[in-house]
Amino acid sequence: MSATVHYERRGKLALIQLDRPDTSNAIDPPTLQALGAAYHRADKHDAIVAVVLHAAGPDFSVGLDPKSFLPTLQNRTFSTDGPGQINPFGTTTRLSKPLVIAVQGNVGAMAHELMLAADIRIAASDARFSQSEPSRGTTPAAGGGIRMPLEVGWANAMRWILTGETWDAEEALRLGLVQEVVAPGNQLPRAIALADKIAANPPLALRETLKLGRRAWEGHAHQVYADLLPALYQLLATEDFAERLTALREGRTPVYTGR
Repeated sequence: MSATVHYERRGKLALIQLDRPDTSNAIDPPTLQALGAAYHRADKHDAIVAVVLHAAGPDFSVGLDPKSFLPTLQNRTFSTDGPGQINPFGTTTRLSKPLVIAVQGNVGAMAHELMLAADIRIAASDARFSQSEPSRGTTPAAGGGIRMPLEVGWANAMRWILTGETWDAEEALRLGLVQEVVAPGNQLPRAIALADKIAANPPLALRETLKLGRRAWEGHAHQVYADLLPALYQLLATEDFAERLTALREGRTPVYTGR
């Protein structure tokens, strides 16, 4: 399917794997496009009842690959939709089948937003999470700043998003961001076992339950999803974002002015 995204059918399951372990599975534009194509393939295949997302290597994903993504974002050509694709973040089009995710190691920013779009989440005990875009002069543009407060409450979400700090698997379990924490290496088998149990149920009932539940849970959020990318583009044009890039090049601490 792609050099960095692999698709495997296993009975009633589609297993989708991120495979850029040499970059800690950083997500570049081709990888995101391939992920959207894999979701579409699973969604349109009637024999597939549930989907499992996982990743190769010690890290699930550090998130967006800035070197490859920045030109796309600055040119405002970023897209998660198109023919033969489903938005992996579910902020526009969305996978209609149950999605179980298995994560380990670093789960950062955009990767955390992939996790938030999943219906059930299994974490290895070595998982470390972050949604720290504001500390880098941007904003979670794939729904993290909306879904995380819905999941864990406003102040619990802001405590981590606004500080830019990371949290561990036990904190993620306490907050309800993940449903189980298992020993490293067991996250994928456990996710597959749960997906198999889900896939034994009537497919139409599963899809209708997801559709109705999602409408109730985040229906009003869809009015905000359309503003995510415009807000990001506005921030990318600020002096503060330019200062962050300059400070990174010069190896110093940024000095922000609010402009």
